[in-house]
Amino acid sequence: MVIKGLRGVSLLVFFNLTVLAQMPVLTLEHLTTKEGLPSNDVWCLNQDKKGFLWIGTGRNICRYDGYSFLRLDSLQLGYCSGIGTDSKGDLYTSVDTRGLCKIDVKTMKVRTVAFNNYDDRDPSNDLHEQSMVDSHDQVWVCDYTSVKRYNPKTHTLHRYIFKQLASGGDVYQYASFFEDKSRTLWIVSEIGLFRYDRRRDKLVCVLGQEAELVKNRIQVRLCKASEDSKGDLWIGGYEYGLVHFSPKDGSFNIRKPGFEHNNVLCAQESLDENGRKLLFVGTSDGVSLLYPQTGALYHLPEFYNTGVQVKDMFDDRVNGILWIGTNEGVYKYRYRNAGITTAAIPADIVRLPVQVTTIQAIPDDRRDAGRYLLGLSHSGVMEWKPSTHHFRLMRFPHNALTQQLRWINGRAYAFTDKGLFEGDFEKGIFKAWEPGTRFFSNQDFRDGLMDKKGRLWIGNLNEGLKVIDPKTNKELKLWPPDEVRQLVEQSYIKGMVEGLDGRIWIATCSRGLFYFDENKRKFINIGMLPINRNKKLILGGACINGIQLTTEGNVLIASWGGVAKVSAAGEVLHVVSFKTDPLKDTYCANLAETPDGNLWFSTNEGIHIADLKTNSLRYITTIEGLRSNSPVGFFHDGKNTLLLGQTNMLNILNISQLSSNVNLPRILLSTAEVKGTVRHQDFSKEMVLKPDENAVTFNFTTLGFEPMSQNHYSYRLEGFEKQWVDIGNLNSVSFTNLREGSYVLNVVSRNSSGMKSPRPLAVHFTIEPHFTNTWFFRILIGLSIAGLIVGMMRWRVSTLDERNKLDLQIAEWRLKALQSQMNPHFLFNSMNSVQNYLLTNRGVEGAKYLSKFSKLVRRIMENSNHQYLPFEKIIETLKMYVEIESFRFNHEFSYVFDIEENEALLDVLLPPMLLQPYIENAIWHGLMPKEGEKKLTITARLQNRHIVCTIEDNGVGRNFSPRTEGHISRGQEMTKGIFESLRRKDSEAKLELVDLFDENQKAAGTRVIMIIPIDNV
Repeated sequence: MVIKGLRGVSLLVFFNLTVLAQMPVLTLEHLTTKEGLPSNDVWCLNQDKKGFLWIGTGRNICRYDGYSFLRLDSLQLGYCSGIGTDSKGDLYTSVDTRGLCKIDVKTMKVRTVAFNNYDDRDPSNDLHEQSMVDSHDQVWVCDYTSVKRYNPKTHTLHRYIFKQLASGGDVYQYASFFEDKSRTLWIVSEIGLFRYDRRRDKLVCVLGQEAELVKNRIQVRLCKASEDSKGDLWIGGYEYGLVHFSPKDGSFNIRKPGFEHNNVLCAQESLDENGRKLLFVGTSDGVSLLYPQTGALYHLPEFYNTGVQVKDMFDDRVNGILWIGTNEGVYKYRYRNAGITTAAIPADIVRLPVQVTTIQAIPDDRRDAGRYLLGLSHSGVMEWKPSTHHFRLMRFPHNALTQQLRWINGRAYAFTDKGLFEGDFEKGIFKAWEPGTRFFSNQDFRDGLMDKKGRLWIGNLNEGLKVIDPKTNKELKLWPPDEVRQLVEQSYIKGMVEGLDGRIWIATCSRGLFYFDENKRKFINIGMLPINRNKKLILGGACINGIQLTTEGNVLIASWGGVAKVSAAGEVLHVVSFKTDPLKDTYCANLAETPDGNLWFSTNEGIHIADLKTNSLRYITTIEGLRSNSPVGFFHDGKNTLLLGQTNMLNILNISQLSSNVNLPRILLSTAEVKGTVRHQDFSKEMVLKPDENAVTFNFTTLGFEPMSQNHYSYRLEGFEKQWVDIGNLNSVSFTNLREGSYVLNVVSRNSSGMKSPRPLAVHFTIEPHFTNTWFFRILIGLSIAGLIVGMMRWRVSTLDERNKLDLQIAEWRLKALQSQMNPHFLFNSMNSVQNYLLTNRGVEGAKYLSKFSKLVRRIMENSNHQYLPFEKIIETLKMYVEIESFRFNHEFSYVFDIEENEALLDVLLPPMLLQPYIENAIWHGLMPKEGEKKLTITARLQNRHIVCTIEDNGVGRNFSPRTEGHISRGQEMTKGIFESLRRKDSEAKLELVDLFDENQKAAGTRVIMIIPIDNV
């Protein structure tokens, strides 16, 4: 997620012990959970080899690229106490829920190399905290009883136990680790300071009760250490103050004053706003600033007033940033401000806050040369000598806003919104200038000057412009009464200068730029001059905010919308406008031309530098060290110094140093998201995406940790676009619905100075085609079609042969079915039954039997014409057959048809000969030979798309039933053949004959079970 901006926190320190000539003025930016930090409780900070900032919090570890925070999925929870990086660039981190973990920064894969085990009785593996990697790629961790060294090559842990106390048990020992420039490893523990003797693989105490030097055997509890530019160590001490230790001779001293009521946790050498060395000291209550050379100590009130606890500091020397980890997030202090220094206004001289609205140099012909006058937003004018940083306030008669300072006739004049005041250096005051009240009823004065003829020109807000003879104190009438009206009609005068030729130039808002033609007694608007009529952009804007004269006699103006350079003749030579140039802001207030021909002008978004030769712009903002991006006062000494008036201070800019101090931006890929999910891999290798992964987003960064507005990006996707696409301040680009193929994403960055990255970022990725678009698939389809054609031809021949055989077999089955149902034995027995009824004078019964028999024969003949019949008709035919058989056998057996009333079952089409052979067999061979009760039961149910049909009798069984030798039941044989065919298509098709027995294991009948699939019938 891209961070929209950082919350700037301006921190002014207050005096504590020793007074400096100038109090340090620092600007810090604050990162919290509002910007995406996982937790405000920050415990450790470090950078990897690429320059990404890694932050360990009380919740987890994350990576910061200047825009967003990347969290690792496998380390979403756990207090992180240490981060170290090895020579290959991989990270080792201590996470309490895991142990000591290794992070592959290319793929972001996490592997635990030493687990925290709280379940066993061994206390040595409970914790692996404060991880740090030394220059030999050895990983150091601690627990509450010892320190441990992990060797990645052998995957072993070496434990270093300290001497035991008299009471027994390990010494309570929580430690941190630090390696100095000489590659000496220091163990900073709660029982002292130790040096690691690598040759003897031993820890040597240099400060503490076990110290080698007797003078260093003191009781001390230490926290974290850092090294200053001299090679000395600065160490935080619990309840002992700030410890200064010299490795050269083992000497030390402890600074307790100023830290009586808090614990010193860490310290880091840095620079103040003017490049002076100082020490940032983190305590349990805030941040303090110590100047070691003078001993001056300051506490930052914004920290101490709210009890912000500092836990770690990291010095980013590449970007010149000091990162401060606290329990309220991360603070960022950018200390490398080459070419920009600061002069703060003492709080005891003037009421703060106060703005420096205008700046004027005191002429060199005075005895107090080398000084400046600073016009203030209230109270008066400040006299300032930079060499001694001396300030003197010269008060106004009453409170007023200084709008312009001018030297007129050897005196300082202040043009304010409450009057025109004259400076008296002897008395150190400004007093009201009497002609100002006499000639003007309105007391809001904007500017004035003394021309070469000794005439005093004064601009007033409502009353326009007047010229006064200072000798006679009379107004001079140089133009007709109505001529000056065009200067102030719906407008007012903002400033004026005198050209080298004596021409007076007047800047107005919002009528543009005028000069006074004394011969014609007219004010000429340069927009009406013939030399400017055909120009589209005459000026940057009609409301002019500032005007200056160059050494060549040209006029510079800054306005709402841009800046312009005008020749002495009134011709517009150059225009820098928001309509044609990439200005950061439209409000241009003050400007100056430097000796190299560049225009420096102020806006509400910093200082802009326009190179008129190359038509390029660069910018200077708070990132480079400005107190704010909207300075009010503005003064260029004509050479190498630019003074900017800010709130409570001045910025002093060294022009030559700022011009040469331009770093080329770099650009790196931060993350790649595929379909909204971050893809972790080694991006130096090609990224391969699946066909459905054609929605991808690339996020990039310069790792300069500037605000988003300070970087500008352009990209080109080779294989998709030919032209470069400008995306402004956006640090990501997304593509959707990309076609399969290979692509190369090129991205370049441009910083606020207009410098481009020397080499573009190149990301190679490929979207694989769908399987149906591959050559393998096309060849496979061709071979498949050819094989299918050959197979179909063979299948056709085989099918015709099988169909002929099947047709013949069906014809045979039909004949067999008819023969089975109309066998001679059945017909003979039926006719004998009819004859018997007639001979026994039972004609009526014989007629009924003959009628039923004729209907059955007719039904059998009709069914023989159909290969399949509905199950309902098959049951009706069977009922007729069983009824005739029961009639013929004088009702010796009873029968039951239990058929489920289910339309789906009754409508199923089946071969008509499936059931009849087994019913016939049950009657003739099962029931008829039996003595006693005889019963036949036929059931049918529909279950799971199968018909389950049973034919059960309580007859003599299959073993008892007599058979004629050589007899073959053709109906049963036919039914078995049908079921064999069905079983090839459905494995659940079944024909089963089950012998039934009574409790004495005597034959008690037969059950036939048929499971007939519906779909495959």
